[in-house]
Amino acid sequence: MRASAVLLALASGVAACNAATPAAPLSSPSAPAPASAAAEPSASPTMSLTPTPAASRQPAGDLGREIEVGSLDPAWTTPTLEFASDGESIIFSSGVADGPDAEHAPDLWRYHPSTDAPELLWHNPRRDHVLPRIGGEFGTWAFVDMPTSGERAWDFWLLPAAGAQAILLDSHPGDESVPDFVPSFTVHQAQIAWTSFDRGPSGAVSQLRYARAPDWQPVVLAERDARTAELWFPSLRDTEVAYSEVVYSPDRSTDERRVFVLNAAVPDVPPRRLDSTGQATMPLLLLNGGVAWKEADPGFSMLNWGHMFLFDEDTSDVAALPTRPQEYVNYPSGGARFVAAWGADSRAFGVYDLDLRATRLIDRWPPETSVNVLRPHISGSLLTWLHAEVDGLGNGPDPEIRFAFMPAPGEDR
Repeated sequence: MRASAVLLALASGVAACNAATPAAPLSSPSAPAPASAAAEPSASPTMSLTPTPAASRQPAGDLGREIEVGSLDPAWTTPTLEFASDGESIIFSSGVADGPDAEHAPDLWRYHPSTDAPELLWHNPRRDHVLPRIGGEFGTWAFVDMPTSGERAWDFWLLPAAGAQAILLDSHPGDESVPDFVPSFTVHQAQIAWTSFDRGPSGAVSQLRYARAPDWQPVVLAERDARTAELWFPSLRDTEVAYSEVVYSPDRSTDERRVFVLNAAVPDVPPRRLDSTGQATMPLLLLNGGVAWKEADPGFSMLNWGHMFLFDEDTSDVAALPTRPQEYVNYPSGGARFVAAWGADSRAFGVYDLDLRATRLIDRWPPETSVNVLRPHISGSLLTWLHAEVDGLGNGPDPEIRFAFMPAPGEDR
């Protein structure tokens, strides 16, 4: 597998291990440093190409046989650093505009399955920069832009529509005392919520911020002293904002993770805590009701593999959310009907069906095969993931970004 596949798998500060069980406990759980280099480039894009059907074999899963899978030609995307679904298009950061000698992934692109080729959404004038984290929903996007030089700097941009002027929402202040982890964020219904670090009157602070159309003026919804607590992983539904709070012990050797929900429209009302275990993180406000989150095992970093749980908003009951064929998962995402997550077993691919309240298998490959499914992400009904094939020596073709439109809520009832 080329360097592009390896970088894609580790982009955006992904800190999951390769084994199916959690790695050794971390002495000071915290967020990962973002990627700072881009991938080895491939050939120049041939923009007259059209997406090819991705499946050359009968999928092993019932859901895999129900959906139609497409793929983006790697010549369109390589070198790529990050990708995501925005509900109707696949968005990705790439340096493909610089041709076969590209070293970085500074630009934001999107591919809509109804079109013949990807569209450049944002051209970065700083060609030695990368976009390590991107996201969006139905034509509104956000992304982090940072240099590859290693300096403590990032800019957080909002692109409210294709062809619009990008809006600078946030920047790292440059202080050595302020953590330089890039923002985690979510976009929903012309709103955005994000977490970042900034300087405060007595030291670094961790903040939950929020903005909405039409003025996109940032406001601070919550703030913590970064020496003792951090705010992470916001999720939006209407004006509700769910987020993770990590509270550290005095020596930062242990932490407690909590999931809260507040209403950005009524900021004077205190947030409501949903979990009771102190291990909850990466919450998802599900569009059809309920809140899902991931819990890593006690003593492990919040960024490690974990198990999924589902909070019932009517009863306040918490139940395990099955993730078969996976035992451990990471970086979950929620769509109109399905919950997807990156599985520790990269040769098994499934999602959770909120309609049927059951896991659905898309595909599974034998252990001796070279197939790896990495970083699935769903928004609305569009699921996207990285399909890579690598032999025992690390060789293989450039990885493909694949996608499928999933059944809509109630569609097969």
